[in-house]
Amino acid sequence: MKYILILTAALAACNASEPQVVPQPQASQTATIAKKVILIDVRSPEEFQAGHLANAHNITHDQIDKKISALTTDKNAEIHLYCRTGRRAGIALETLTKMGYTNVKNLGGYDDLKNTYPAQ
Repeated sequence: MKYILILTAALAACNASEPQVVPQPQASQTATIAKKVILIDVRSPEEFQAGHLANAHNITHDQIDKKISALTTDKNAEIHLYCRTGRRAGIALETLTKMGYTNVKNLGGYDDLKNTYPAQ
């Protein structure tokens, strides 16, 4: 019985002294943690279907206040807007700013952007 107690105490001491290993993220994992940009095409659904930037969501400028929460409720989220010329994106930017969104950009018009950004 005495040997069992000694053995149990020794095993407990060994386990207690082992350092806890906390895995560190790999370089490939940290790249996927990068900040996500929400890209919104504020043109009509017909314009969107005719061509849009890759990964863009379609919410018309006059519906942005009602539908933005489907994409994010984070008021600090990075949101980029575009339309045909930049005018409707400007209206959407103003709406989102009034709603408290702080990191919104108007990228301008689709025709100018499709040469820089991948189109879909």
